[in-house]
Amino acid sequence: MHGLTPKFPGLAVMALSSGLLDAAALSPALSPALSPALADSIAPLDQALTLAQVESPSGLQTILVLENAPVPENGVVPESAGRPDAKNGVLGLNLSKLYGSNPDDPLTMVASLGPARIRQDLALSSALLERYAREDFVISPAIGSAHVAAGTNYSAHGEEVGVDEVFLFPKFSDPTPQVTKVEARPGGLLDYEIELCARFDRDIASPQDFSAAVVGVFLCGDYTDRATLMREIDTDDVASGRGFTDAKSGNDRFPVGPFTVVPDDWEQFLSGIRMTLSVNGEIRQEASGADMIMKLDEIVLGSLKQGGELRWTRGGERIRLIEEGRIRAGQVVLTGTPEGVVFRRPTRSFIFWNGVRWLFTFGFLGGNPLDYVIERFIEEARDEGKYLQPGDAVVMQASYLGEIKLTVTE
Repeated sequence: MHGLTPKFPGLAVMALSSGLLDAAALSPALSPALSPALADSIAPLDQALTLAQVESPSGLQTILVLENAPVPENGVVPESAGRPDAKNGVLGLNLSKLYGSNPDDPLTMVASLGPARIRQDLALSSALLERYAREDFVISPAIGSAHVAAGTNYSAHGEEVGVDEVFLFPKFSDPTPQVTKVEARPGGLLDYEIELCARFDRDIASPQDFSAAVVGVFLCGDYTDRATLMREIDTDDVASGRGFTDAKSGNDRFPVGPFTVVPDDWEQFLSGIRMTLSVNGEIRQEASGADMIMKLDEIVLGSLKQGGELRWTRGGERIRLIEEGRIRAGQVVLTGTPEGVVFRRPTRSFIFWNGVRWLFTFGFLGGNPLDYVIERFIEEARDEGKYLQPGDAVVMQASYLGEIKLTVTE
């Protein structure tokens, strides 16, 4: 694709400094007078490319998102807008039409052309600028089902759950869309986590691969059955990651946001992200990407270093963090969640008194005291109803990365 040229050569080449695209219209973040909702802000074009994909008869189309705010009061939208209900949606430039290419992965287009080329070719044209309804954005089929996740990568979250070091574990889950559902399975304790995620345009097997890669950043969720985790966790070595894979894997445990953002400086970009998670309108999690302990490159290099060890488990079988010593292009790196989850480890008092109860109710006839305490903890938590329940509405938002809306079902 290096030799691609625009299908509309008559379009004027636009330099970023030309002012043809009003900075305030391009990105609310550039205009102090505007104060949009967190999920409505779009990354400044001179700092990052915001990408999305829509389906079409010719294949997936890659959209360069320019604005995520309502149109002016006069309601004027480009004539090319395909849906009337897209009037208050997202304004974008159709890169697939511009370059005559429909890659499954929007990162492929950026890798082939380069951000500078895409910015340079950007021009106003009613044939290419369109409004898109937010619900029309789809998940890139490039995203697979095997991923790498970091645990307790925010110090305040580590404190609330009683873990004092960052650890890694594999997560297996197909991505679900920005408006989705998650099942609160009978007997489980469903917990939420908001995370900043990243993936790459190529396999990463070395620091050099990481340095050369196009990094795509997006919003995601990581949902956990705490009952499964409590039963399978290695209480002597929580940071081993054992139990986390079974507790966090599943087809509805990995919702992803609508945008894939390619920043010029991934570290600066991630540090500037603000994110919030609310349950039924109540803010439960709120943090900045700057609060992460291990940065993205450290998580990646740690994964390469530890990846070949058979130290994790899935369904009782020993597994590796990654296969063949590399993070595949379709694998996602989940960078960890901030404080505010439901789970809190059992207190010393709870452990003591339930240990006594185990002894004096002859619980020792049926098992060990640790299993007894864990089951009592799960039973009590279920009775309290603090974990996600059917009917709950969870909303995750992040600056520049959009929004995920999730409904809990039975």
